[in-house]
Amino acid sequence: MTVVDSQTVRELRQTNRIIEAIRLACRFDGTLSTAVYDLVQIANSGLHLKAYNSSTHEFDPAGTQVARSILSLMDTVYDYTKGFVDRRAVDSVLETALREAVVTGAVSGELVLNKARFPDRIQLVPFETLVWKSRGDGGKYPIQRGVTSQEIKLDVPNFWVIESHLGADSPYPRSMMEAGLSTTFYYAEFIEDMRRVVRRTGHSRLVAQINAEQVRASAPASANESEKAMQTYMESVRNDLQTVLSSMEPEDALCVYDVAEVKGEKSDYSELMQTLAGMAATSLKSHPSILGLRIEGSQSLSNTESLVFLQVAKAAQKAVSTFMSRALTLATRLYGNDVYVKAKFMPINLRPEDELEAFKTMKQDRILDQLSLGLITDEECREELQLPPMRPDAPVLSGTMFRDSASQNRADEVSPNDDPMGRALQPDTPTNGGGRDQ
Repeated sequence: MTVVDSQTVRELRQTNRIIEAIRLACRFDGTLSTAVYDLVQIANSGLHLKAYNSSTHEFDPAGTQVARSILSLMDTVYDYTKGFVDRRAVDSVLETALREAVVTGAVSGELVLNKARFPDRIQLVPFETLVWKSRGDGGKYPIQRGVTSQEIKLDVPNFWVIESHLGADSPYPRSMMEAGLSTTFYYAEFIEDMRRVVRRTGHSRLVAQINAEQVRASAPASANESEKAMQTYMESVRNDLQTVLSSMEPEDALCVYDVAEVKGEKSDYSELMQTLAGMAATSLKSHPSILGLRIEGSQSLSNTESLVFLQVAKAAQKAVSTFMSRALTLATRLYGNDVYVKAKFMPINLRPEDELEAFKTMKQDRILDQLSLGLITDEECREELQLPPMRPDAPVLSGTMFRDSASQNRADEVSPNDDPMGRALQPDTPTNGGGRDQ
């Protein structure tokens, strides 16, 4: 972060414009920008929708299909007669919503309706432009300021504000990156100070020590006439040697008389880098392993830091999933479905897809066992396994006890890691999912 930008962020923070300061710091500070970007990318694991009947609270396959169709309509430009359409893709909206949850601590937006009062798109609103106004009956509604010359009243049922980690002492949430601003200022100043120190004493350099007695002994007769002439001569010898050393390239050879002794100095940067990594990571709800600042340490330490970081990413998911649940519930009901929609992000997993095959097999066995026992319906089973809807002529399997242990054909007896290299690279993946017969 440059000095001007650091001063601007500091001024914004002193005027209590915290969100603007964080947004500016995300643009110019590399560490803060990386922390926010990593959180958004890890948290954006894919949205999964399920609709439930409002009366029986059972899974509703028709409502689920309508909710997915609404997202498809928002994600696709299907009317090419209107020219350019500025409708954003759903994945882009989710990225922005997750970023807003990290930067501002809340997600606010509107389900925009078309002329026929059907859902058209989702429009997110910067949370720092909202203020709360009392209705007088104990309730409140948001007002947007700073966008136009007049206040925009948002007392409408298709606008929502979802806070993350809201304190009981304030109606406004705080950003998870707010505590990192002070450390970011200190970090930027420390970088500048360290750069000056490194340029002065940290880099390897040549040090020439001149023997004053030998220089005096080799001085010409004119230099021995007075002490001032001798000082002038000795200063000229020092300047000549300094000029030669300063103009040398690393591959040049150096030859001097015995009147001078040349030495080299070298400094170690590791301790400074470890200090900077710890300061930068802890203040930004992240860890050195995530930000690429880990210099030394065991693999188990990096694994622990990764698991803690995943929990932080899940905090950003909660606000976004709640916002999408309310928006899609209203959108689905506008199409005449008496349901409510639950939007959840897929589980975050850092393993490669090939290593997850055993876990997917375990999940499939568990869901099929529940279907066989009649604990879930055929439609819900297909939803959990992410399969297409049932065909009209498909047999009903719920409660038929088709998962008899004698007739099961498990695929866990064959492993893709039977070769020597596969066994060496094999993680701690379980070989089977257990069950009634294991």
